[in-house]
Amino acid sequence: MAEHGGEEALFRRLRLRLTVLCIAATGVIVLGMSGAALAVSQIQLTAKAEAAFQSDVNAILYHLRSQTVVDHTWISQTEAGGNLTLYLELSGQPILYAAADGGGRRELVERARAAAWQGYGVDLSLEPDLRCQPDQTAFFFEDGGLARYRAAVAKVPQEKGWIGALVIQSMAEEERELAVQRTAFGAFTLAALVLLALFAWYFTGRAVRPLAESRRRQNEFIAAASHELRSPLAVIHASLSALKDAAPEKAEHFTQLADGECMRMSRLVGDMLALANADSGSWTMYLEDAEPETLLLDVAEGFEHAAREKGVRLAVALPEKALGRFRWDRQRMVQALTVLTDNGLSYTPAGGSLGMGVERAGSGVRFTVADTGPGIPDGEKERVFERFYRTDRARTDREHYGLGLCIAREIISLHGGTIRAEDTPGGGATFVVELPGEGRV
Repeated sequence: MAEHGGEEALFRRLRLRLTVLCIAATGVIVLGMSGAALAVSQIQLTAKAEAAFQSDVNAILYHLRSQTVVDHTWISQTEAGGNLTLYLELSGQPILYAAADGGGRRELVERARAAAWQGYGVDLSLEPDLRCQPDQTAFFFEDGGLARYRAAVAKVPQEKGWIGALVIQSMAEEERELAVQRTAFGAFTLAALVLLALFAWYFTGRAVRPLAESRRRQNEFIAAASHELRSPLAVIHASLSALKDAAPEKAEHFTQLADGECMRMSRLVGDMLALANADSGSWTMYLEDAEPETLLLDVAEGFEHAAREKGVRLAVALPEKALGRFRWDRQRMVQALTVLTDNGLSYTPAGGSLGMGVERAGSGVRFTVADTGPGIPDGEKERVFERFYRTDRARTDREHYGLGLCIAREIISLHGGTIRAEDTPGGGATFVVELPGEGRV
């Protein structure tokens, strides 16, 4: 129990590590893609805002060049339409609209003028260098580190003097939109990482499950094999111990016991080796031409004497028309049919019957071995093909280890076929083997 719990903890740690690795790998990709998308989106938003601001500035400068009188109503509408602060000077003298505003506006204008002068050497009070076109400079500045502004300063030449224009736009709304974008992208990234974590946990669980199942079956196989080997070893040890002090007339009995157990161990080890080869994929197939009817008759002939001694009627059913020849591993097929026949004969009581048959099934063939024994419960029809699995009645049978049907299924699978257990009409179990016609000659 402790070992089982330790292995469960081991696979949980493996699953956790794989999950963390998966999250880390995919998380880096998601974060990179999300960061890149956010950067592109914010660049586009900033570019759009700058383009809109520049368009407003150009419209203001065009209006100032085309008008000789500055209308206060136009100033008010322009500021409201573009969320702007517009400060104008006529040849270095402030226009009364701007001078009449409150202290907050004046302070903002002074900060902007100071930023233009300190950063770019531009002063609205100085006459422009060029008389033919506006002299325009765009820049950014901060209001005491609390707010950021986008601004543009320009001098528009006129016939008599010039108009100095200072256009200021608060970036608060733009920064709010950028913050909303960052929050949205952050929430999306977090949700994606959570979903990735759930998927990684589920996916790694599916990936680890076959390993855990394989480990469990391996442990069960080793435990069952150890249990099966313990019994003959105990008998051999007891027989050899008794042989030391046994009378000559009884020595032969103990020798036969030990020899019988050695034969049982040899069969068990051979079956285990066959399954190990099947698991590793090293089971070699020697294909040759084989006739299904001949295979069935050869196997049945080998059990005639045993069936007669047990009082079981052995019946073989063959098709009227020959089935043809197939490319099979003849020895393996004989081994599989032998397992099924031996299993059926073991469970058939005296006075019962054991039927063996072969027939065409589409382009392939179907073998059947039907006994009149106790049958197999529906819940065990699939489990009988598991390694070391035996029904309650078979647990007292020292000649069967629960490996034969498993080996038979491996052989049939190597030939591309299937095997299943069904109920025999009237009672008993029927094993059905279906092989495809791809190997037909």
